[in-house]
Amino acid sequence: MMGHGTHVAYTAAGVEVKDVSYYGLAAVTAKGGSPGSRLAIYQVFPSQNGSHGSTVLAAFDDAIADGVDVLSLSFGSSSFLEQEFINDPIALGAFPSVQNGITVVCSAGNDGPNPGSVVNSAPWILTVAASTIDRVFESDVVLGNNKVIKGTGINFANIQNSPVYPIIYAKSAKKSGVDENATRNCEPNSMDQEIIKGKIVVCDNEDSLYPQINKQDEVKKLGGIGVILIDDELRGVAFNFGTFPMTLISSKDGAKVLSYINSTKNPVATILPTTAPANYKPAPTIAYFSSGGPSTIPKNILKPDIAAPGVNILAAWIGNDTVQTLKGKDPPLYNVFSGTSMACPHVSGIAAAVKSRNPTWSPSAIRSAIMTTAVQTNNMKAPITTEKGTAATPYDFGAGEVITTGPLQPGLVYETTAIDYLNFLCYHGYNIATIKIMANTIPDGFTCPEESSIDLISNINYPSIAISNFDEKAGRRVNRTLTNVAGNVKMEDAKTVYNISIDAPAGLDVQVVPDKLHFSKFDEKLSYQVNFSAANPLKKDVFGSITWSNGKYKVRNTFAISSKSGSVALDKK
Repeated sequence: MMGHGTHVAYTAAGVEVKDVSYYGLAAVTAKGGSPGSRLAIYQVFPSQNGSHGSTVLAAFDDAIADGVDVLSLSFGSSSFLEQEFINDPIALGAFPSVQNGITVVCSAGNDGPNPGSVVNSAPWILTVAASTIDRVFESDVVLGNNKVIKGTGINFANIQNSPVYPIIYAKSAKKSGVDENATRNCEPNSMDQEIIKGKIVVCDNEDSLYPQINKQDEVKKLGGIGVILIDDELRGVAFNFGTFPMTLISSKDGAKVLSYINSTKNPVATILPTTAPANYKPAPTIAYFSSGGPSTIPKNILKPDIAAPGVNILAAWIGNDTVQTLKGKDPPLYNVFSGTSMACPHVSGIAAAVKSRNPTWSPSAIRSAIMTTAVQTNNMKAPITTEKGTAATPYDFGAGEVITTGPLQPGLVYETTAIDYLNFLCYHGYNIATIKIMANTIPDGFTCPEESSIDLISNINYPSIAISNFDEKAGRRVNRTLTNVAGNVKMEDAKTVYNISIDAPAGLDVQVVPDKLHFSKFDEKLSYQVNFSAANPLKKDVFGSITWSNGKYKVRNTFAISSKSGSVALDKK
């Protein structure tokens, strides 16, 4: 998509600019996540038709040679085409990058809400899901009975605000011999022009292969005045309909509109032009399109790692665009887009800010700081949900929603070492010959551990815990090591005691040994052990967390346990 690179680059590191908007909508002072950072942009998509793996790998090589600190990749394969690491150019290029001290941040994919659809899930990659923000682009419907129905979408409609336009359900305009399902979904060549002309048309968006733009075009071609599209998922994203009056509403509100149409002799309505109210609640929620876990390549790593704003994001845009330009207006300098592509650079910017504050930190320390300080509640102080209102889980948001200041000094970090990553490749099933192809350097004498089972992946020093095929009778023991990163400025901050708190679901017993960690100096490393067990089989995947706190810092390690009997995990291997 033309402009995609400009949009995500600004989100990561754009300078502060006052009074920006998309044609007056969402007027704000904008800036990127790390406005003091310098940008190097590597073109890996010479056209909109995709890229070659060799081009991606060449970009990684260039970035390593240039000495960059953070790489932000707002692209990836479809979950249906996900490859093993040895065949995946992103995983292959990211591995030596991390070995060279570069934090690699990638989008999780847009194949949600299907479980197991997350991509870019190698443990050396920081994988980002998409969430909503507290601003919506609202285009409401006013019915003839003066009821107002909340809708979403971007339109600059120039029609009356009073409900004076006839409104019809598309199904009522069915052409002879056409399938009713096609007509109610406003599919091409399914509706009678004489019935549609001059009316606002209510369209379903269920079991239809045609995107909303086709429905808009069809109604417009037939002389319709506007479109009200019923869709519970898509309504979370503000699609751009230009000057055509179109909005998306929920199925619950759709039933109200259809009830009004069916009970009124001459039903009328109007679609209001878009406004962009702020302080919307609840926020964040997890975007319907955001790819989720459990990860299948690999297993026993909780992915995505983190969630960040990725819905209706305003950022800089190319100045010569004609597609997104309103008739009679200059091309927009800022534009609104959604996707995990937009979420990724939010985290990249924060990673750059953390690196700037802590220049000696490794990529794994930066990732740990971002993950373990994330929040799992929304602006109503309630647990984060999906856009449909159902409870979100770590399969949706990983460690939680990223915050901006906490990662700068988390107190403790989980450092995933080079040996951890090499052992991971062994546990995943690769032999030394394959590992040497993937790794930039391997320590002299390194060999795969004699015991190299996939279950041992859970034991690498990652800032979250995932266990698949959990055996309740045998239980599972997992080890973690924390590094004290407080006290490099004030020595007294280094000497501290952290206490454990455990948030475990019913039916799962979680024990942590020891239950206190006594740190006496900066950069000290202390380990602990987590024992998971259950008296009865788990009926579904369960989630919880282990939090270390000293009164000043809180460091949370989120876990996901997938039982042999109740797992939702999918196997793509």
